[in-house]
Amino acid sequence: TLSLHLFNVYAVVDRVIPTSKSPDVGVHTQVDLSLLTFIPSIDEQDILLKELTFQFASSVIEHHPKLKQNFQHIYPIHLKHKYSQFAGLKTTQYPLGLFDCNENKTQEIIQLMKTLSDLFVPIKDGDMVEPVFFGGDRLTDERVNGAQCAMKNENSPTERLEGFISKIEDFHRLMNFLEAIHKLTYDTGSGRDPCTMYYYRNLLNARNVKGHVKNSYRPYKQLFYTVLDALCIVHFLHHFHLADLDSEIPFPDNFMQMTNEDKIDWLNETCRTILKGEFFDNEDDIFSSLRKILEDPNHEENYWVSCRQNQRFHCHFCDRNYACVGSLKAHEERVHNYIARVQKKTQSKEQRKLKDYISMLFKLILIHRNLDEAVDMGDGERSTRSAKYELPIYHKTGKTKYTIGSIHLTALVSGLLSPQQTERLIANRFVNVQGGANNNIALDEYLEMLNRDSKIACRGHQTKESILKHSKEYPLLVEMTKHVE
Repeated sequence: TLSLHLFNVYAVVDRVIPTSKSPDVGVHTQVDLSLLTFIPSIDEQDILLKELTFQFASSVIEHHPKLKQNFQHIYPIHLKHKYSQFAGLKTTQYPLGLFDCNENKTQEIIQLMKTLSDLFVPIKDGDMVEPVFFGGDRLTDERVNGAQCAMKNENSPTERLEGFISKIEDFHRLMNFLEAIHKLTYDTGSGRDPCTMYYYRNLLNARNVKGHVKNSYRPYKQLFYTVLDALCIVHFLHHFHLADLDSEIPFPDNFMQMTNEDKIDWLNETCRTILKGEFFDNEDDIFSSLRKILEDPNHEENYWVSCRQNQRFHCHFCDRNYACVGSLKAHEERVHNYIARVQKKTQSKEQRKLKDYISMLFKLILIHRNLDEAVDMGDGERSTRSAKYELPIYHKTGKTKYTIGSIHLTALVSGLLSPQQTERLIANRFVNVQGGANNNIALDEYLEMLNRDSKIACRGHQTKESILKHSKEYPLLVEMTKHVE
């Protein structure tokens, strides 16, 4: 049995052409970004509240009979955003074929990028006209960055592989974020504990929810979304002190005479009030504690990073310095007998763990669905903003690669790129093969579908050489067979 490592590449034509006329000069490496850039600002949290209001209202309309009767035909199914006029357009994509490249070998990645640079990066009079975005999962992003670092001492931009700007795509973000939520909320030993995710998995007889999330992503997502919809209904009923779905909703007295816009405004205001309490805990800034730490260099939480100079961590007591903060901690503990003690908040005995668990579940799944809907609706701004909310969760669950990926994505759209490249990165993150404003999919999800079908189509060729030779034919063959009865 041969283990073939092949690299599948396809090109997608941008639906949105940037209006900015600034030159495309690649990534600016000298930009000094504030740490506050990587957490949501108060204005961005206001935008999140608007987005979650749309989600919450759509959920209760779908699952509450009386709300469905009154709002099903008047509530919008698409949340308007900057690029809504382009979201329903079909994208044009071209298969570039399979390349003989093992992603685990830096030298082969370098050779692949040199080949792609010669073929697809625009060059005029020996100079690079503009760089091209190169997307993939976090592993691909890491490998491309590693290849560029290995070649950074070359003379020309082309030889330094600067013709590509690596970026992380959204489908693998969704999958890894659900893995992080699963790690925080799902325990197979809690089957007898009511209100836990595994309890609901057994209650709903969701037998396809098993194993790793990456192997059963859609069943896990369906289970979590089912619980989220139930929580939305519970919060809605609790807000009006209703016992069940048959109880009468206290609509305004003149509700039947109200215009459709006024009815939608009433529902949105109700959902906004619920979310302000259940998601934002009646605070204007849910990141206030973290913001205080980032704003104060002398805060006790910053003890180990405040001594960083010239990319080295310096000892607080002597002249030694280290490349890694872990080495500095070990040095100060061993040589200077210093152990940093950070005060931890103690939970009161009366704190109800079940309520905290359900609250965490509600918030995390809402953030995941917000990113999921951003992909469906082609909302690149919402998708890139979501990285700031994912970042603490990746860090807490030990997903270091996607922690770095979130930081990288936020940095790219916060000043590392020119305005024209930033808009291109934000607006053109999706593929739409059938048309419709809510039918977009992430670029890497489309490639996964292409990989799945290509593995079936290539069975007629028995050698690596023949597979590579005919690789551009596979997508055409797959598309043709879809129309054969």
